Amino acid sequence: MVTTAWGIWTSRNEVRHGRSRKPAIVLARWKKNYLEEYLIANHVVRPYRESVEAVWQPPKPPWYKANMDGATFEQQKEVGIGVVIRDHHGIVVAALSKKLTAPLGALETEAKAMEEAVEFAWNIGIRDCVFESDAQIVTNAMLRLAEPPSSIDNIIAGAMSHLHKFWTVQFCHVQRSGNKAAHALAQFARGVSSLHA
Repeated sequence: MVTTAWGIWTSRNEVRHGRSRKPAIVLARWKKNYLEEYLIANHVVRPYRESVEAVWQPPKPPWYKANMDGATFEQQKEVGIGVVIRDHHGIVVAALSKKLTAPLGALETEAKAMEEAVEFAWNIGIRDCVFESDAQIVTNAMLRLAEPPSSIDNIIAGAMSHLHKFWTVQFCHVQRSGNKAAHALAQFARGVSSLHA
């Protein structure tokens, strides 16, 4: 509400100083984008102390579970993607550690990790898969529980465009401590130049 009032006030001042009046749809879009950017920029991750450390849980047969994570390497303007795919016995059937040259933020990197995991699972022949991420915003977007922020909207759309190929898919959120293997592979990507599987 405050952002809407501020947008109307700013537009009114621009008209008073000789600029043209903005249509309501332009003001509404500006307000939505501004608010999304503000929330992302001011999202503070507070340290969370888990009373019980989360552990990785295997999927039910005949499903596979793909865990993914992303890491940002700001000084190099690169990101690392890690994906681990395991069967219902917990046996690793495939893993990926990939470096991308792109100055992405943390949320964009997590969304890109999801997109890479979906493509990787399909390419190695997985058809029934649980995709598990420690990024709640990305998981909620894939579950269509919430609209993704505009900064990751296209990446989420890219990941979703591949889902129709699978027989069945599920998405779930896991605490970071239950996603250690994917996190390690994402960090490992700093030293690699291409795909390792």
